[in-house]
Amino acid sequence: MLETLRIQNYALIDRLEVEFTPGFSVLTGETGAGKSIIVGALGLVLGARASADMVRDGAPMARVEAVFRVNRPSARLRALLREHEVELEDGALLVARSISADGRGKAYAGDRIVPVALLAALGDELVDLHGQHEHQSLLRPECQMDLLDAFAGTEDAAARVAAAVARLSAIDRDIAALETDDRERTRRAEFLRFEVDEIDAAGLQPGEEDELRARLRRITHAETLFTLANQVYSGLYDNESGAAIDGVDAALKDLEELSEIDDEFGALLRQLAEARETIDSVASEIRQHTSRMEFDAGELDDINRRLALIGALKRKYGTDVDAVLAYRNRAAEELAGYENRDERLETLRRERTAALAGAMDAAGRLSAARRAAALKLDKQVVAALRDLDMKGAHFEAHIEPVDLCAHGVDRVEFMLSANAGERPRPLRVVASGGEISRIMLALKSVFAGADRIPTLVFDEIDAGVGGAVARRVAAKMAELSRSHQVICITHLAQIAAAAKSHYTVSKHDVRGHAVTGMDWVDADEREREVARLLDGSVSDISLGHARALLADMPEKGKQ
Repeated sequence: MLETLRIQNYALIDRLEVEFTPGFSVLTGETGAGKSIIVGALGLVLGARASADMVRDGAPMARVEAVFRVNRPSARLRALLREHEVELEDGALLVARSISADGRGKAYAGDRIVPVALLAALGDELVDLHGQHEHQSLLRPECQMDLLDAFAGTEDAAARVAAAVARLSAIDRDIAALETDDRERTRRAEFLRFEVDEIDAAGLQPGEEDELRARLRRITHAETLFTLANQVYSGLYDNESGAAIDGVDAALKDLEELSEIDDEFGALLRQLAEARETIDSVASEIRQHTSRMEFDAGELDDINRRLALIGALKRKYGTDVDAVLAYRNRAAEELAGYENRDERLETLRRERTAALAGAMDAAGRLSAARRAAALKLDKQVVAALRDLDMKGAHFEAHIEPVDLCAHGVDRVEFMLSANAGERPRPLRVVASGGEISRIMLALKSVFAGADRIPTLVFDEIDAGVGGAVARRVAAKMAELSRSHQVICITHLAQIAAAAKSHYTVSKHDVRGHAVTGMDWVDADEREREVARLLDGSVSDISLGHARALLADMPEKGKQ
């Protein structure tokens, strides 16, 4: 519901802040006081067209803010907020619009600057403005379909049809992908097969390249390796001028004699004995390595050719052998998909046949339920229109067959003839002026339980209405306010008396400038305002009539 409306420097309004209540509220005031300005400001913050003319003379900028209490956001509203990363704050949504004197403007939702189009989309979910066409959800055929489903209790069935059609569309896309451009797919399959065969022919092994490069280094430096290894062995074990092992043996012999004299040399003897074993082991390993250092003259060429092959594959398929093998596996999987195309296509065609039959069956049952509900809806709307003094009006929820789509096999559009003898035409074409407000009130009263837009604003609903019809209009609005927040701008005392909250709009002269203001009125002031609405003056007679009118609807009229 609309909780707060703040307006600054907009048209004749200097500063205005209004707290609205749940239920039924009315705005009254003299002609020209500025009631339409307040509705215009609300329309602006809901995405209506803006211009520099809206900025109050002498002000640098106009700004309008609206705070909505969002207790049960619709799925569409949740999606809009999520898509634009707008957060609710304690269940409240702030939307705002500013316009500078040079015509530039900004739009806000929550604490974010957003496109004006988002304000319009949010407004479609939050407010129906009757008297302007920007936010009349009932004029949009897509909303009419949803309302008929809600009225008929077929929302779940409609969702199942939409899901079935979505599944059918997904199958169609898969079939089209398999059937499209067979020549290109054949070329792709042949290319993949060549790549897989090329990699397979190489017989690559994980870690192979590192092993080859290590072997290549050994062969390349074979002479150096052999010379150095022999020098190491000679220095440790076989050097006529004195091998390391001979020096260690001599030292061991001396340590043995020392340890026989003094036990403290025993530990050193053991350590040197271990060192002698290590030298012996190293010498033995060196000897074995030198004995194996025999290289085939052609091995170097073989290794270089293998590394060149691996390098070529890496340039085409990956940064190393593992990446090349991974690419091969992906290519093989894609190739298998091409090679299984005919089998997959046949499976998809069978699935499509079954999915189409299921979707058509569900859509047919949904259509039958809609048509049965449409007949009931027509009668209820016509009765509501007659209550509102539109006795010659005819309403029809027209259902036209269409090809299967996400909505089923129906196209729904509300049709109306406002006067006897006229052929019904689309509601969006027929409705205009004060008539549209009464038509919308009739529709809203019938759809009260199904319509999820929380706030309804009615302007010009009393055009051409008076007497008993005005009381019926008031009663319908009061009834509608049990499930919606209803805000009505009216000149009729009967409607004003039925409201729960009453605000007056007035225009004053402030330092030579006209200024529009708006005030909530208490019980005494309300009597005077209702009296003024009755005959244009406040007299004992009109006050008495006003008290009687307010007392006649105690559950609705009292503050």
